[in-house]
Amino acid sequence: MNNTVKTISVFAVTFSIINIAYAQNSKTDSIRVKVESKKDQNSSVMLNASADNGPRNVNIGLPASVGGTTILENGLPVVFDFMGQMPVNAWRSDSSFDRMEVQDVAKTAITIGDIGVSVSTYTNKGTEKLQGSGAFTTNSYGLLRGSFNVSGPMKNGFYYSISAFANMDPGTFNAAFSQFLDKTQIYKAIINKKYNEGKGEIGIQYKSASSESVSTKQNPYYYRSNGKVDAVEGFKLGRDSYLEKSGVVHYVNPLTGEYVTKDAMKGSGAENHIIDIFGKNSLDNGMKLDYILRYQHAESGNYNPYYSSISNPIDGKTRYRYVGTDNIYNGKVQSVLMLYTPRIPTNTYMTRVELSKKTDKHHWNIGFDEWYYHVHNSNTATYSFYHEVAPNPTRLIQETYDPVTGIWSPRKGSDIYGGYNHNGAMQYYTGSENKMALYVTEKWNPSEKVEVEGGARLEWQNVNGKWYTDEDRKVAGTNWVSGNKTNVKKDWINKTFIAKGLWKIIPSFGIQGDITYTELGGKLSSYAGADDPGIKKSKIPGASMGVYFNHSLVRVVSKVTYIQRSNFTNNSTFTNPKDPSDYMKKTISYDVKTIGWTTDALFTPFKNFQFHMLLTLQNPEYKNYKFEVYGINYDYDGNIARSVSKTIIELDPSYEWKKFKFWASARYFSKEYANYTNSLYFAGRWETFAGIDYKYSKNVSFGISAVNLLNQSGAQGSISGTNTAIDPTPYYNKPVAGTYIRPFTLEFKTKFKF
Repeated sequence: MNNTVKTISVFAVTFSIINIAYAQNSKTDSIRVKVESKKDQNSSVMLNASADNGPRNVNIGLPASVGGTTILENGLPVVFDFMGQMPVNAWRSDSSFDRMEVQDVAKTAITIGDIGVSVSTYTNKGTEKLQGSGAFTTNSYGLLRGSFNVSGPMKNGFYYSISAFANMDPGTFNAAFSQFLDKTQIYKAIINKKYNEGKGEIGIQYKSASSESVSTKQNPYYYRSNGKVDAVEGFKLGRDSYLEKSGVVHYVNPLTGEYVTKDAMKGSGAENHIIDIFGKNSLDNGMKLDYILRYQHAESGNYNPYYSSISNPIDGKTRYRYVGTDNIYNGKVQSVLMLYTPRIPTNTYMTRVELSKKTDKHHWNIGFDEWYYHVHNSNTATYSFYHEVAPNPTRLIQETYDPVTGIWSPRKGSDIYGGYNHNGAMQYYTGSENKMALYVTEKWNPSEKVEVEGGARLEWQNVNGKWYTDEDRKVAGTNWVSGNKTNVKKDWINKTFIAKGLWKIIPSFGIQGDITYTELGGKLSSYAGADDPGIKKSKIPGASMGVYFNHSLVRVVSKVTYIQRSNFTNNSTFTNPKDPSDYMKKTISYDVKTIGWTTDALFTPFKNFQFHMLLTLQNPEYKNYKFEVYGINYDYDGNIARSVSKTIIELDPSYEWKKFKFWASARYFSKEYANYTNSLYFAGRWETFAGIDYKYSKNVSFGISAVNLLNQSGAQGSISGTNTAIDPTPYYNKPVAGTYIRPFTLEFKTKFKF
């Protein structure tokens, strides 16, 4: 591939519809925008308007839950199933990494059998001489984040690399129960041995990761008919905590039936101990052998309050009292379903072996994966409760009035903390999953103007475990797992195929296209609820076709893409329309498809200045989305996918002057529907970033950046408790709870090396 073609955007070969070009590493095979530094390569995908502890979800036209961003470390996913543990509990971007790459949809499908793009990070395995690097970051809310890595040679071909990462993040609001809502520490140590005159090496890495965090970020606001919101009295959106102030959960243990009280953060945090053994060899016949083996033991939980309706009872038959007092509360009341998962032990074994060879016209690769995952008695306790609508709210006890006795009594079934309906939506499963796959890719250059690439993956997927069915629960007659459990055993043969083509008609202009087909089986975690998920193989076909044009002043890629996913299974929470305090968890299966047009351009009108622009038009729709809940039939067929915009615009200017670099990024997202019925929506919004980087010397640099530079205040994502809302008018000018735009934040960073 000539240098001219290598400079166009990653959108030439991926379904990705927002710019991840700056995150491409120079060693990847994707067509890319040429960038000047590793910092630029990682900047775009790591700009995250929702959180700053991981890469953003790279949109491929499907909802993030259907196809998002997978995180890899040293070639393997950092977690097997994010339902068991979120990736950021075991991984953070820090000084330990030697390089970072972004893999497109096709490569992600072939190498790991997943949908979306993937961010792949590779740990520094040691250096020829003593080297060190580090970074320290703080922000306007009191963030404390630091990382450090030191590496160098030992004796007899041995090398070492040691790193540490610490993160103490208060978020953007002050929670009453903890100064920091993300307390994470990660330590790594590597010993690497080179042999056979540098043609081979083998190394071992040990990683310890400890994380305590609460990721729920919701606020109450008034929803307006124009899709905009206004904060409820006494609230600053994104600046005030809406987490119940005690930070304590009171639940019935699903495994024992005992009533338990625990600290929410400590009890639901995560501990990881991970060992990687990796190596590579350059063989005499020109082939290369790479391999990695991983063992991971984790104990991970989750604290997840699901906010439903906000009410203001004035009927005289119901009142609310502050927990632990006789004081009566008068005001708006928030109904909450708590889903609390204590630390669940899991063990993961992963192996990857790859054999490859590259010649003038061919580059082939054969790989083998074997992944085994075991989870022991995964359980999620549930209960409902109320709290006041106020910053750092206090729990309430609902009381009803008996006109016969004239006595106010707590709601039937309530505990002393106001919790009721314990384990009414309890989740449980236990067992193992296994994936074994063989994949092959071939890139062929039959001439200087034509490039062809193809690949295939054949995967055996097995689920073998037990779950607690609705019938099991009825027979047991308890609110914990006391009866018989039902076996679940599933096997799938999943197939993946990719084909790409590039025709360089003239040196500056060409045509390119690709086709992908992927199959995915289900997961054991799909059996967490009481209802049979009826999981079937999910099929994901996709295709794209476009043109590119390269010039010294502008480089442009324009293409049309199509992608569809069938039989996607989602365990959703639904609110009873007749009783907002009544909830249920139900597994729904549906299809999603989208067709889009993306134009990506990079302008370089004069020296040291670049201006990247992106326009995406798409139409993500639900298909075969029909179900029954609370005796009502719902049909979402043809609705636009929730939380996905039809129009996306991205503008990224940057300018370098002497030791300074000035940059900005603005992303526009058009109207997003806030629920599955499309009755509620959020108006279009801008996400804005800007920064100044200063290179003090070759070893020290400083940076200041801003998130939400325009200081917008509003909502995005979804509104809780509205999954089945068909008529929007009852929500107009009424308080609801939902996600919001990350508020204005200034960030300060120092980086050094020696």
